[in-house]
Amino acid sequence: MADNNQSNNEQETYNPYGLDFAEVSEEDIIKNSIESGIAVFLHGKSSDGKSARVKKIDPNLQIIYLRNATPESLNGKSVYNSAEGRMIDIKPTWLVKLEKICEEEPDKNHVVFFDEISNALPSIQGSAFNIVLDGEVNGKWKLPKNARIVAAGNEVKDSLAANKIAEPLFNRFAHVYIVTTVPGWLKWASENGIHPAIYDFIACYGEKVLRSDYDGVTPNADPRKWEMASKILYQTNNPSLLAALVGEDICKKFVEFCELDVITLEDVLSGEYILGSKKPGNVVIYASLMNLSLVDEEHFELVRNLVEELGEEYLDVFDTMWLNNTENNRYLREDILRNIKNKGMKIN
Repeated sequence: MADNNQSNNEQETYNPYGLDFAEVSEEDIIKNSIESGIAVFLHGKSSDGKSARVKKIDPNLQIIYLRNATPESLNGKSVYNSAEGRMIDIKPTWLVKLEKICEEEPDKNHVVFFDEISNALPSIQGSAFNIVLDGEVNGKWKLPKNARIVAAGNEVKDSLAANKIAEPLFNRFAHVYIVTTVPGWLKWASENGIHPAIYDFIACYGEKVLRSDYDGVTPNADPRKWEMASKILYQTNNPSLLAALVGEDICKKFVEFCELDVITLEDVLSGEYILGSKKPGNVVIYASLMNLSLVDEEHFELVRNLVEELGEEYLDVFDTMWLNNTENNRYLREDILRNIKNKGMKIN
């Protein structure tokens, strides 16, 4: 019996090629494709932060907006030099910049980013294909050895201006399909200073407010619009102005959310808030938990005890938020993690 168990264990860990089977993220695929010298195509809606993901890998990338590109801006041009009595070739500006930074940092990979490739004219797509295929511009200038190619475009179903990518060009890329989820956007928002009211609103209502349908007539919400809304809110402190970005209906919902009488961390710590006989509504409690989850380790138990009075389901949410928000005492974190695991909850 022992031999059989040993055999099963050996079979489970059998890995003759020494491969790494860990799960990978979109960013992992993009980064490792770039490092491997494989051209990458990022698919997704216009507001899904495709270029932002690449800028995080290479802040000095050269972006070419192919929708507005001309043959000369992409391939360079030939001009007549009257002094020499002959035609001379002039490299495109993007290639000159790319060569310069690749030469200055030879140990780093640098990206030329073909944005909106699906919105480009077929002739421009054809020129881009030659660069992707041969690593060569206009048949004359080789890309630097440490140059890498990334492209991005919208799906035909997501953009009226999008064109289908020709099969030979499509097959030259590794393809990554970007999907902005609410947890993913919230993580990004917390790292990029998005206004806390907007963060809390989207965390509370989720996909229903992160995006709304585009009809070509009225403003619609999407991840990029919320980033813009955050800038306006910081500048003006007036949430009603956001209707111009996310539409009247979502703006009204946002204003109502901001007017909620939430339980603040300051109220709890000062002893001014005491849970009465009537509990607040679900939306108020959830909005309050986001504020309360910012509590430090010293006052953690005080706040947690209050949340526990609100209900067991809210305690689970509070514990998860607190773990995600802070790097707190290791032993407290282990206890909470154990509690959440026993209840089958998942921490994003």
